[in-house]
Order: sequence, then C-alpha cells, then structure tokens
Amino acid sequence: MIEVDIVTPTRKLIEGAKVASLRMPGAKGEMVILPGHTEMLTLLSTGVLSLTQDGTERKFAISYGFAEVRNDKVIVLAETAEEGKDIDVNRAKKAQKEAEEVLSAVLTREDFRKYEMKVQRALVRQQAGM
Repeated sequence: MIEVDIVTPTRKLIEGAKVASLRMPGAKGEMVILPGHTEMLTLLSTGVLSLTQDGTERKFAISYGFAEVRNDKVIVLAETAEEGKDIDVNRAKKAQKEAEEVLSAVLTREDFRKYEMKVQRALVRQQAGM
C-alpha cells in the first residue's frame, strides 16, 4: 500500500490515506505510482489525480504543483485541489463556455499564440540580460 497526502495552501484534502495505486498528471505526462516506486520529486500539471482506495476510485481535479514519492508515501502539494464528488459539473461547463467566449472575443488563436510567444521571448531576454 501507498500512503497519500493531498495538500493545498489552504487545506488538507487527504492525510495518510492508504491506497493501492495513484495516477497523477505530471508535467510531461501522466504517471502511475505503485508500491515500491522509486523516490522522486516531480512537477504536476493541471489535470485529474485518481487513486484507488479500498477498491474504489477517487478522483481529484488539481492545478499545478509538486509531488514527492518516498518510501511508499506520496505527498501532493497542489495550488488547488477539489474532489470530483464535490464538483458541480454543470457549473464547471458554464465557466468553461464563458471563458472560451471571452478568449475568442479578445484574440484570435493566431494573435493569442503571437502574444504568448512575445511574452516568452521577453522573459528569456530579461533572464539572459541579468
């Protein structure tokens, strides 16, 4: 078994849960943690974290963070986390639609990418100039 903690800056969602497996959205793709996993520290991206506890799958929506795996214990430090059973799916769909409307009204995809690249270049130039 693996012991799991899921923590945000404002609360602990899970502390010391014993799970059979854990699936996390890593910065470079999804990863599965099983008992005996090698030690690691990894970046997490926005996505679904799922774990199997007592034969039941629990899902969490997380946004960005880190995970530490050591000695069959996983600590997830996420910017935000919310258990799937607590999510109002219709409200989430409405929020997505509203955000997409704002983005489409403000910039075309081409303009969005163009300005995104300008910001990245400016940041790299600043870092290199220091």
